[in-house]
Amino acid sequence: MDFPGRGSDSFTATTYGASFADVYDDWYPADATTGDVVARVTELAGAGARVLELGVGTGRLALALAGAGHRVVGVDSSREMLERLRAKLADDAGVAPLVEIVEADLADRSAWPDGPFDVVLGAFNFICNLSDAADQRLLFRSAARALRPGGWFLVEAFLPAPVDERTHDLTIRELTAERVVLIATESDPSNGVVTGQHIELVDGKPVRLRPWRIRATGPDELDRWATEAGLRLEDRDADWSGTPFSAEGAGQVSRYRRPEP
Repeated sequence: MDFPGRGSDSFTATTYGASFADVYDDWYPADATTGDVVARVTELAGAGARVLELGVGTGRLALALAGAGHRVVGVDSSREMLERLRAKLADDAGVAPLVEIVEADLADRSAWPDGPFDVVLGAFNFICNLSDAADQRLLFRSAARALRPGGWFLVEAFLPAPVDERTHDLTIRELTAERVVLIATESDPSNGVVTGQHIELVDGKPVRLRPWRIRATGPDELDRWATEAGLRLEDRDADWSGTPFSAEGAGQVSRYRRPEP
């Protein structure tokens, strides 16, 4: 099993978006979690908050937040993802004035939009898509700088299993009469990075490879970076609906705050 990018720099900030933009809305549609995110942002920041969404993608959360009256600046490095978001905004005159789109690589500190923001939102494992620990650490510093005093940095991420040996796995994501989607992964214990391919097989069509790369990071590492950036952990749940956090669970939603003077 081999992957693009091994021993090279073929994985870039735009790889994920180019790989998944055409199927993203079908594979990851809006669900109850979307409403839970909007409710939590409104609870913490009040009505009409200014929200910076990191990795806005095709706009699942940005459109819902704008629909609730929040002002959203959505940043993504993927032109393909943002084209789909722009098309949605063109069809929704009600929320379009509340959403600003910025195409930028968030690993570049100088590319961040000007604050201050009431909320910086990194949902749906966005931080894991930065596959370098230095970039993940810098993200916390950039988020703290973008927040107003008293503002919130909300981070959603899955809880990773330890990457303590090199492994290769192949699993089935989808199996129907029309399509088979396999997921091939390789874990690298030297840096905690998992490299993968979604392999899509559709009758009569060429095989489609959808590459991705993540670096899973646990609560202790996130909290250390937050403290270094001057942020304070206020609370941590297992999900957006407020399920109590468990270290043996599948995910986390951490709420960090920039202290007020």
